[in-house]
Amino acid sequence: MKKVLDSVKNVFDETTGLLGEGYQSATGLLKETLSNFYDVKNLTSEKLADMANDLIALSPIIEKTGFRTKEINVGVSIPPRIVFHFEKFADVSKDDIDAILKENEDKTLLKVIVTTLVAADDFQKKLTLGNFKFNEIDIEVGVPPEVNVKLVNASAL
Repeated sequence: MKKVLDSVKNVFDETTGLLGEGYQSATGLLKETLSNFYDVKNLTSEKLADMANDLIALSPIIEKTGFRTKEINVGVSIPPRIVFHFEKFADVSKDDIDAILKENEDKTLLKVIVTTLVAADDFQKKLTLGNFKFNEIDIEVGVPPEVNVKLVNASAL
């Protein structure tokens, strides 16, 4: 049993190294910001709806960074959750993204989402995809918040 646990720990450590510092800090920032602004520990469907409305309102600005909200899934469960599915449709320079964030520096949630999307996009660029193609980045708002990079089999498209 100890060997299995050590093996899992080694895989986790290697994966954490692959993810990189930027991805780690972005997901940490996501968790911290969501916790501070929305109290995700006591997440209710009303608070989740407020958060969803805030993010939907930011969608036009997020699109300027090259990411589009493709789909939104709401999980009516205990605790409730919402998943925002983003697709990258354009390459936008780091300088342009920084300028967009500076213009909107009063929008903390925007900074968190865009930083998370950029970090996840940087992560997927490190992967050897073979027959797979980068498809979307999912940001799940729930307990705990989660970020997923989705790859699909290119021959299935």
